[in-house]
Amino acid sequence: MCTFVSSVHSFLHDTPSLICLNGRIMSAQRTALCLLFLISTGVFSGAQQAQAAPPAILEIYRDPVKPAKMAEYTRLENEAALACARASTWPYLAMQSTSGPQTEVWYMEGFDSYAAVENSSQPFVKNAALGAELNRLMEAKINLVGDARVVFAHYRDDLSSGVGLVQPRARFFAVTMVTVHPGHERDYEEIHRTLRAARQRASATDNRVVYQVVSGMARNIYLIFPSYRSLQGAGNALDPAVDEYASEVDDSIRNRLDEYTRASVAASETWLFSVSPAMSNPAGEWIVDDPEFWRSSPAMQRQSEFRKPPENPPQQRTSPSQH
Repeated sequence: MCTFVSSVHSFLHDTPSLICLNGRIMSAQRTALCLLFLISTGVFSGAQQAQAAPPAILEIYRDPVKPAKMAEYTRLENEAALACARASTWPYLAMQSTSGPQTEVWYMEGFDSYAAVENSSQPFVKNAALGAELNRLMEAKINLVGDARVVFAHYRDDLSSGVGLVQPRARFFAVTMVTVHPGHERDYEEIHRTLRAARQRASATDNRVVYQVVSGMARNIYLIFPSYRSLQGAGNALDPAVDEYASEVDDSIRNRLDEYTRASVAASETWLFSVSPAMSNPAGEWIVDDPEFWRSSPAMQRQSEFRKPPENPPQQRTSPSQH
């Protein structure tokens, strides 16, 4: 959503570029040119750009949706995303939980610094019409949601696999929230460092992106964001029969990691999420990666408005004197 219920936003009108969730540096001009190419040519490039690091700072807006209110909520958030797309604001990713005690929608935006966070409210200062429209939508959904929460987390490069947060064609996430016993953070982090090194040696697949919460929740909480192209892939990763360490470590390392886990982990919970094109304002490069999936997004709806042919102007009648 255009985070109109939050005081921070990730598009910086006063800076030349922003950090996308997949770590790519993307200027506003580049996004526009990318979308223009997609629409005008009808040809979608399958070329992938080199993966870069995820954003250093991740803002997550957690919106709990009340039972039986999801359809109306989606409609309003689609309007909000369309308003943002029309105003050429920042990209953000919306994803809806498909497991857990209640339905939550998470909106994720990436920043490269807190200076960017501080300056990110400028679109609303400069665009009163956008602010008024989003305030109207906020009032409309007030009875559809519970108490929202804004969370900030820092990217842990030393614990992650090195892939981008939003992988090409990513449609599902299996987000694991791990609460660590205070004072045992180093034990827990050693698990990820050891596992990362083992998988690199074995050239094994590793799509873990690890963030540590710094505000909005307890600081001893880690968020792990592996992404998947299908629900089948996400489901396979959740299978209890799948060993977390697989065959990349020997028995001695496995025993040591098990000891670290018992000593450090107080609780662990994994939620499945599906990415929602209808409630997202995608970056142009995400659309290039998966054009069919994002075709229903408000950003693409906006581009379709540009493709509508203009109404034929009334033809001027020729006066007899012109013959």
